[in-house]
Amino acid sequence: MDKIPAIFSKLSSQLLYLLGIPAFFLCFMLIYQPALATQLLDMGKDMLSFNTTIIMCILLGVMIISRVLMMVLFHQMRLNWWRYVVWEVAELIIMSLFMALYLTLMYKGVYPYFNVVGQSLYALLIICIYPYVIFNIALIFAAQKEEQATYDDSLMRFVDSTQRVKLMIASSAVLYVKAEENYVHIRYMEGDRLKEYALRASMKSLEELMHKHGLIRCQRSYYINPHHIKVLRRDKEGMISAELNTPQAQPIPVSPRYYEELAKWL
Repeated sequence: MDKIPAIFSKLSSQLLYLLGIPAFFLCFMLIYQPALATQLLDMGKDMLSFNTTIIMCILLGVMIISRVLMMVLFHQMRLNWWRYVVWEVAELIIMSLFMALYLTLMYKGVYPYFNVVGQSLYALLIICIYPYVIFNIALIFAAQKEEQATYDDSLMRFVDSTQRVKLMIASSAVLYVKAEENYVHIRYMEGDRLKEYALRASMKSLEELMHKHGLIRCQRSYYINPHHIKVLRRDKEGMISAELNTPQAQPIPVSPRYYEELAKWL
């Protein structure tokens, strides 16, 4: 099965489980008081609130250990969905073992330990399944949003002087941007074809967009994508130009003041 999204390993995500599941258990028990769990924890002595609070603390302790371990081992284990589900089931089983131990002591051994384990596991399962499912679904949607945002963020949105989006293109496809009078000319690859788009805008208005997507100024009128530079050449007159890895594109002039910065990419 596919690896689970990295968002599951974040501290904020682990805190959601660590705090959310014990808190949900406490609220659910005190508000709805399901018959089986109430009978198990009340003991006929009006001890429901006390025992529920103690059980919540037990759940919290187990979750702290479990989720800290998960963050530490997340990438080492290459956690996939199958292993993640097994991990969550193991959490419930361990919770039920400690819960049953506490209740057996409170009942002073009247009921066999393993009988109480079964009842404890069933009670935790019917209550805690809700936050587990809700949190898992919420994080899956959050991961999809993150992935979509990352994908969208890789697109360069070129807007004209009226702030209307005229061209959206992957930053990796852009070779260079050249200013010429009241226009900027965007040279980019579409498949194997070199294409150009003339945009009515100033180079200054595009500076933030260029820096955000890693294009570097190489001359007063040019921004260039360093990932497409094949080599920097200096002719006999000392003029520097950038030869691109696309045969159809002409060499781009490079000012001496920008040479060192561009050379770092090669």
